[in-house]
Amino acid sequence: MIHYMKLGKLPRKPHTAFYEEGKLLMEQCHTREGFDGPHSTLYFRTPPTDENAVEQIKIPGFCPFEPLAEQPLYRRHIRTQDLRLSGDFLDARRVLMFNADLNVSMAKPDKISQRFFCNGDGEELYYVYKGSGRLESQFGVLSFRQGDYLLIPRATPYRLHFEGQPEFLIFEGRGHIDIPKEWRNRSGQITDYAPYSHRDFRGPESLLNYNERDHGKAPFHVVVKREDELTVHMTKHFPFDVVGWDGCVYPVAFHILDYQPRTGAVHLPPTTHTTFAGNGFVVCSFVPRKVDYLEGAIPCPYGHASVHMDEILFYVEGNFTSRKGIDTGSISLHPAGIPHGPHPGTYEKSIGTERTDELAVMCDAYKQFKLTNLAHDLEDKDYHMTWVAKETE
Repeated sequence: MIHYMKLGKLPRKPHTAFYEEGKLLMEQCHTREGFDGPHSTLYFRTPPTDENAVEQIKIPGFCPFEPLAEQPLYRRHIRTQDLRLSGDFLDARRVLMFNADLNVSMAKPDKISQRFFCNGDGEELYYVYKGSGRLESQFGVLSFRQGDYLLIPRATPYRLHFEGQPEFLIFEGRGHIDIPKEWRNRSGQITDYAPYSHRDFRGPESLLNYNERDHGKAPFHVVVKREDELTVHMTKHFPFDVVGWDGCVYPVAFHILDYQPRTGAVHLPPTTHTTFAGNGFVVCSFVPRKVDYLEGAIPCPYGHASVHMDEILFYVEGNFTSRKGIDTGSISLHPAGIPHGPHPGTYEKSIGTERTDELAVMCDAYKQFKLTNLAHDLEDKDYHMTWVAKETE
């Protein structure tokens, strides 16, 4: 989805006999849009279809989750800092907001999982808020660190291996998540005027090798999500014993500080910070940068009423020029239909500043975000009224 890559051993041409020590390897095509879109071709020592049992499971709060029954229209502040979770990267994952195009979740695992997860409903974009480790998939091993985005293609079995207790913000898109089309030329290459380059995206570094200490013993479990239901698929062999692969579909990592922000004579709208695009939504990166340089320019975001899009902002670190009472780990939701903008006092105070050091992740979506009951429990109920003050305060 970013560029062509290959890893391991491959035959000279696809769909031809490929042997290892006299054994014919199983070829699998990992495709998009039937056979019309990007694809990768993998070569397995044991067919990935070789399952011996399937059973259903539920992970309450993740799949299924409980929607908030009534949601009056007002600005909201969700304190994910107050979210206490335990378990592996699936058991410790909770959906906070959702619409028909995506789910927004937080995960705070404290246990290494020996099971893999395969999302058949859509692609996933992790933001690594805290921690480091490696993502293991059938495409190999991909290291990650704090501040990385991890883009995981739909139907890719993977698991997260980490140290300590990391925290992740997760966007689960119901369709594609990719580089916005405006940052690609007609050949698919990232343009020279895009806010990043091909060199900024990291693919798997090595193939995944089974070892009993990390992956346990048979049966091996792969949790699959499809149409918002979970099934566990079990095999007697390690299911991701791959000799090699090539193609354009595989997990990638991109560090938020590799994003190259734009600065204008006056304040630029947040669409200039678009990093990834999905069906009906975009994800933007706000990174430390020089601000607007025209004399008299107001660097603080102006008030706006985006009548077609809901906006959520995840605050990572730094000083947030337009907000008061917001801490790292907070999520704000500003819904379409009512205006929002800087808190009283921050607008005028920003005049004359030369830099901003805020770090945040934003998501704009066309369809209304609905809260889950859990998000409502974490909500700062007074947030909507924090604009009711004089500019001099």
